[in-house]
Amino acid sequence: MALDSAALEEHLRLAIVPGIGPSRVAALLARFGTVARVLAASTRELATVQGIGPEFAARIAQAATPAGRARAREALRTLADMGAVALTPHDRLYPDAFRRLPDPPFVLYAAGRLEQLGLPAVGVVGTRAPTDYGRGAAHRLASDLARAGYAIVSGMARGIDAVAHAAALQAGGPTIGVLGHGIDRVYPPDNRALFARVIKHGLLITELAPGEEPLAGNFPRRNRLIAALSAGVLVVEMGEKSGARHTVEFALELGRDVFAVPGPIGSAASAGTNQLLKEGARLVTGARDILEELHGVGNAPDPVEAMPPAPSAAPVAPPDLAPDEARVFAALSPDARHVDEVAIAAGLGTSGTLTALLGLELRDLAEALPGKQFRLR
Repeated sequence: MALDSAALEEHLRLAIVPGIGPSRVAALLARFGTVARVLAASTRELATVQGIGPEFAARIAQAATPAGRARAREALRTLADMGAVALTPHDRLYPDAFRRLPDPPFVLYAAGRLEQLGLPAVGVVGTRAPTDYGRGAAHRLASDLARAGYAIVSGMARGIDAVAHAAALQAGGPTIGVLGHGIDRVYPPDNRALFARVIKHGLLITELAPGEEPLAGNFPRRNRLIAALSAGVLVVEMGEKSGARHTVEFALELGRDVFAVPGPIGSAASAGTNQLLKEGARLVTGARDILEELHGVGNAPDPVEAMPPAPSAAPVAPPDLAPDEARVFAALSPDARHVDEVAIAAGLGTSGTLTALLGLELRDLAEALPGKQFRLR
């Protein structure tokens, strides 16, 4: 049963204590039983809880003051202003996959289409600096999986994350962005247009309170949620040292399938994914490899039936294009694409993409259409 407004405010007073985390919340609730009793406890009582201590006890005690109440109400106003909500394990829409975690989010903040939390999902992760090969593979696989009915889950970062989210949206499918910062923050800033599109057509979630900045320590916590939501995790281009490895480790701990796209021998961008294959990850060359693993051979949905016919040949870029123009040319197709989709596929910001598009238009290689749509001539 969902919490009433007063109880939800109490939860937020505790949830927005700086550095609180799910492990400390669990320890406090194990000792005191309810959030109300935690807030009523003295600093001395709080300090005796394992993992709390005097300094942190003083922070928690502040949550029980009028200032703590004011901060919670400000967080609720922020959520309301952007159409977001706060979910707790008492809510029906709170994901069962999170309830089964050893450290479930105490409060989950969400903006967008909440019903997508109930869909089967595949996590797609990888490098922030993909090659053209990696971008193409991520786009194709995420698009096909979305057409087969899977929500594409990723971390809204540059590179493979952004390509996967954009591909799912372009295919008309669901996508869930799991954030390493507050729901009211946009990071990286050049993904602002993607954030707006995901809130409108997909879903953003985070366990970090409004106002929380994208600190390095937040991202491993985010990655465990990507793994938990997903029936399997697909890795597309991962270097030897990559944050995507955290997601893989969480997936294995949770008993999820791990899939990897093979890369060229000697490619630094694929060193990590090729190592995963040596360690037993399922090799993927198409979405059907993933669908058959998840459903069983002969029972997998067929994404090809919903796909448009493939073009007979990819357009060839003139050899004298500037580097950014060549990347934008490769991201275009004969079908119209919004400038934001082109920018994500090209790995450029919107401003750089528009500059490159202008150069292509002047050479009669691209055509601008109404609504900031572009296509190859």
